[in-house]
Parts: sequence; structure tokens; C-alpha cells
Amino acid sequence: MGILARARKAVILVLAALLVGWPPTLPAVGQIVLEDVVARGFEVAVSITPVDLSLEMVGGDLRFLSRGTLRGTARVALEITAEQPVSRVRMELSSALTVRSVQAEGARVTFTRTGSQVLLTFDPALSPKARQTVTVEYDGQPLYLYNEFVLLHTGALYPVLVSPFGDYSANMGRVSIQVTAPAGFAAVSTGRQVSAEGNVVRWDSEVEVPWVALAGGRRHRRVERTAGGVRLQIYVIPGEERNLDKLAGYTGQAVEFFGRLLYPFPYTELKVVSLIVVGGGIGYPAMLLIDDRAFSGTMPGALNRDSWLFLLMAHEAAHSYVPSRTVPKGVGFVWLSEGFAEYLALMAVEAVMGPEAFARELQEERDDYAVIAGKPEDRSIASFTFANYGPRASRRVIYGKGSLVLHMLRFVIGDDAFRRSLAAFFQRTRGRAARVDEFRDVAEEISGAKLEWFFDQWISQVVLPDYVVASASTTRTDEGEFRTTATIRNTGTGTMPVDVAFGAGEGRVVRRVEVPGRGEATVTVTTPAAIKEVEVDPGRWLIQSNYKNDRYEIR
Repeated sequence: MGILARARKAVILVLAALLVGWPPTLPAVGQIVLEDVVARGFEVAVSITPVDLSLEMVGGDLRFLSRGTLRGTARVALEITAEQPVSRVRMELSSALTVRSVQAEGARVTFTRTGSQVLLTFDPALSPKARQTVTVEYDGQPLYLYNEFVLLHTGALYPVLVSPFGDYSANMGRVSIQVTAPAGFAAVSTGRQVSAEGNVVRWDSEVEVPWVALAGGRRHRRVERTAGGVRLQIYVIPGEERNLDKLAGYTGQAVEFFGRLLYPFPYTELKVVSLIVVGGGIGYPAMLLIDDRAFSGTMPGALNRDSWLFLLMAHEAAHSYVPSRTVPKGVGFVWLSEGFAEYLALMAVEAVMGPEAFARELQEERDDYAVIAGKPEDRSIASFTFANYGPRASRRVIYGKGSLVLHMLRFVIGDDAFRRSLAAFFQRTRGRAARVDEFRDVAEEISGAKLEWFFDQWISQVVLPDYVVASASTTRTDEGEFRTTATIRNTGTGTMPVDVAFGAGEGRVVRRVEVPGRGEATVTVTTPAAIKEVEVDPGRWLIQSNYKNDRYEIR
């Protein structure tokens, strides 16, 4: 196994561990909530000294033998939004970074450090509506600061506010970041590049964002493209860019689709960086970190297919809308980010590549969720936060089931109402934090339907239907027509409307019926010709435990 292959495995293991264990367990005494304080802006200046990557295998585990160095200063503009004075503000900064000083303009502040938690204490307490700038100086050796690749994300690049849920909604502010890197090193961050003098480059996020990241490498070179009306800056390693034009085109097509569906792309520049990352890609505001194997055409198995590569680029581009402009908050916030990005990407596949590609990728979501459906790992979507999100099982719930839940909502309220609900929700929540309940309220308003039952079942609970045609028979009427009655049974849990198709081809008749969990419903149709076949959920809109028992032949 080569060093980059070992590095890829190490990145997967370490980032997964970070996700599982983040945020750390925090003391409850005096614990604030994010509604008490928000960050309105960040001015970040960092100097990085990458080193060559060195690894060793010890007892089956990979260890990093080398680490680069980072020195940084972050000015954070805080605002007290609580109705009472606030004396303590909790921030997150990687435990690999040492806090050298914390200063507050015109105020007295001290800090204590426990792991990655930095607790600021103000004496006297900050008054309601007070605005306070805090400057944090720090340095250390965070992971992923190498000549081969750099990946510094939120909390490892600059300090941010942290909540018990682990969401970033309190950090919605404009970010200016200045990076000093060695000569010839390509370092990339979010937003518009506003200056480049010698080895110092500065970016501005253009709009309020919940976080930014830094990525790049010594061998990366920039390629300029324009796609979807957006300037693309693509950073790749020479000789490993076989799919560059394809991926650039897919990104542009996805951005154009989102612009029509939601609102115009909110940034003037979009960075795409070829990198060793987890799960194919990571999406930051106006910056996509894409698996280097997607660029070289060496993804494993069937993942080099065009529809999956399109889905990958569309998913990460969707993150420039959510969670970058609509910032998920509270219960179910992980689904509001990843589940929505996944289904928006599937809709882009459908619009650009057609129904067959859409059906292929949707079936992949079904297959992915089926691995854990009905098992102990099949937890409710609402139960996941960054404190327990990361293992493969949780991703099957958030990505697989999460996208299928939105597909079912599209079925329940109709395609037009679903699209208008998405547009209205993202337009109304642009530039602020939003909760799952807000999306439900918008969908109810647009569709005119009550949807609490749907969100309760599919977000708060764990249900798993299985629809079968228990019986079906046809009799001839006195008028010479044929009356067919079918009994539809749900052998699983959860109550949903379901389509029932009588017959096949152009003469097929479809009726919709609601079938309760562990219950059944009867539906009857009258047709001019005899019905030979009845099928439940012919469009495969619904989550089921078994999709192979949906047809019934009338003999």
C-alpha cells in the first residue's frame, strides 16, 4: 500500500473518529445555548508550514509520524442575543492547537481549556445586545497539514461557537481569511480571492457563512473554467485530471439546476479541489473537496459511472445552499443538511441525465438503507447530531433513508407543490438558521395539507412498512364490464397513502388508498377489460422492507 493510499485510509479513520466524538462531553453547570450568543464575523490570519507526509503501521493502526505547523490569530465579533447578561461563552478549537492568548476589546476576559473546549469568562458579564470583539492567538500541529495535501476545517483553522447539538448555526457571519504559505504551495479557501501578494493570499466569503475551510497541496495547479454562469477554479495534480472537464461540466449543470429550482447560485466563484477525502467529497461554502480518484477515473467498483459522478458533484454543490446559506439548527439538523443535499442532487440527476439515471441512483439509496432497515442501527432521523453521527450506519439513515423520505414527501404532496416548497423554504431561510419544523410549515402552506403525521413518522419515529396485495378478484358486471377488488395489506409499521395499479400498460388504472400499519384497506375499480394483475406502489415511491412482493396475478 503506497503512502497516499495509506493516507487515504488514515483520513477516513481519523475523520470518522472526529465525527463520532464531536463535540466532546461538556459540563452542564452554567452551560449556555447558542441562542444566548452569536458570532457576526471572523477575521482570520494563519501561517502554515506543511511537511512531507510520514506514516507507520502499528498493530494494524496507522500513525502519523509528521505534522505541519499552524500559527493563527482570529478576531471574532460576538453579539449577546440573550435577554439576560452572559458571563461565559464556549468555543471549539482543536486540542492540537494551543491557545496563547485571548483578549477582549474594552472588557476583561479569562479562559480555561478542556480538550477542544475553550471557555471564555467575562467579568463583568456582557449585557444583552452587547457587541464584543474577541481576539484569539493560537498555534500548534493539527492533522492534515502536509505537502501532499492540506485539509483544515472548522475548529482546526479558527475557533467557533459550539452547541451541545454540535450545529454551527451561531457562527453565521462574514469570514475574511488571510493565509501565508510557502512559495509554490497552492492553498485554497472559501469565497472571492481579494488579494495575492507574494506568499500571502486573502479571501472574503462575500456573504455570511457558518464556516470555511482551507485545502490544497504543493503539487496542485489551478485550472480556470466557467460553468453554469459561475467561475470555477479547479485545483488538481497534473497527470491526474482525466475527468476534469467532465466534472467541471457536471458541476456547472448542477449549479444551473439549483439556480432554477431554488435561487441563483449565491457566490461569484466556486473552488473545486482534488483531495483525499471521506466518502467521495466534502462541501463547504463555494468550495468542493472532491476525491482525487473521481478526477483520475479510478473510483472503486461501479462508482466511475457518469450518474454517480454527477450525483457526487451535485451533492457537494448543493452544500453551497445548505448548510452554507440555510444553516440547519436543532433537532434533525444533520438530515436538513445531508439528506436535503442528497435529494437535491438526485433531482439534478433526474433533470440533466434523465429518468433512467435517476432511477439507478434512487435504487442505490434504497439498497443502502436496506442494509440496516429494521435493525437496531436503524434509528430515527431526529436522533442524530454530530455527537453520534459518523459511523456507516448513521450515514445510511441520513443519506439513504433521508433522501427517500423527501422522495416520499414529493409523492404525498405532489411534484409541483414539492418543488415550490423547496424554493420557498430556501428563499425564506437564506442567510439564517432554520429548523426542520420550518420546512414542514412551508410544505403545509404550499400544499394545503397537514403534514405533522408524516414528519412525526419519518423524522421522529422509526417505521418500516411492507405493502402486499393480500387478495384480488374480478367479476363481470351486468353491463359487461369488470369489477376488480383488491385488499392491500401493510404487514409492517407506519401509515401511508399508497398507489395501487390495476392492469398493465396504457390501460392501467391507478387508485390511491391509505393503509395503516399492521392493517389493510380495500380498493375497487371497474374497467372495460378484465384485470389480470394488481401492483402496489408501482412507482416505488415508498420505503418498504420488501419490494419483491408487490405484484399479484389474478388467475
